[in-house]
Amino acid sequence: GNKNRLGANGEIIAKQFLLDKDLKFIKKNYRYERAEIDLIFENEKEKTLLFIEVKTRRSKEYGEPEESVTYSKREQIKKAAMGFVSENGKYQSYDLRIDIVSIFLKEGKADINHIENAF
Repeated sequence: GNKNRLGANGEIIAKQFLLDKDLKFIKKNYRYERAEIDLIFENEKEKTLLFIEVKTRRSKEYGEPEESVTYSKREQIKKAAMGFVSENGKYQSYDLRIDIVSIFLKEGKADINHIENAF
């Protein structure tokens, strides 16, 4: 439905936004058991792995998008991040960071808020 398309658009926008910051794209929609991570990027210079939760909204009536990342969702993302590292040994020595990229789509324009070290 529409919500999924909105989410997919948000992920495309977020991915381009992160590529523009010279980050290296690794994977999207990574699943580990029941946990999922929208985007995984690598900062090669700083040897940091970034796990990105993308939140897309069309209005602010329900508050800021990042406020919808619940405690249990955060725990799932952390678990998936650890799972990814355990499956991909080359990242064992990397720092791990979880970011939220929140996107408001308004009249075809994207307002992007990148929250580093979100939790």
